[in-house]
Amino acid sequence: MAQYFPENPREMNLSLALAARYRALLEVNKAAITQPTADKVFESMCDTLKQLILFDRAGLTLYDPEQDALKLIARQGKFANSYFRLGVLLGREECHDGWAIEHGAQIIRRDVETERQFPVEERSLAEGLHSYCAVPLIVRGESIGVVTLLSRRKNQFSERHAEFLQQAANQIVLAIKSFNPRCIQHSQTKLICPRCIASSGGQKTTTKYKDHLSNWGRKGGRGKKSRGDDLTNSSLG
Repeated sequence: MAQYFPENPREMNLSLALAARYRALLEVNKAAITQPTADKVFESMCDTLKQLILFDRAGLTLYDPEQDALKLIARQGKFANSYFRLGVLLGREECHDGWAIEHGAQIIRRDVETERQFPVEERSLAEGLHSYCAVPLIVRGESIGVVTLLSRRKNQFSERHAEFLQQAANQIVLAIKSFNPRCIQHSQTKLICPRCIASSGGQKTTTKYKDHLSNWGRKGGRGKKSRGDDLTNSSLG
């Protein structure tokens, strides 16, 4: 089957750009599946993004509801003597990450010096960072964190960059969530909350069979075998 090659150079360039973006997203998705830790996933994503977007730093923050702040858990770039060390907590109302979390939307600063609104942006500017692009990490409608690309140059990022960054972030969000299990609805637990595991259809099932499940649990999960169970096991063996 013959391949289609656009005759218009502009159309050709657009096709090549789309193909490059598609390949990059596949690479990011692969990293999300294969890399063993959240920082490795983020590192791989940033290495891929560098092929298509110019940036000097990148950061990954996760929202901690107990602190009402975002914690920097991974970063890429040069951070010598930087305020933005790993583990730093950024107050939700004091940083652009908090805005992205609250609105579930992208945020772009083309010129931090003239457009800054949050105290943390003063620190970015002091470290020579003049523009940035940030997108939320969203799982089932809940924003759990933010990915940010920053540049020393003004006007480095556009809506197209934000759109592509969002597509890349969507590839890693489930992996990041699995490495940092915390129930969004019940923040006191650091594990996936049992109350939320039994949501939707599962919740209906647990409610319907609550007494049976309680009895089964008190027996250590081992019910008395019936003759039917023996016959079933025999047929499988």
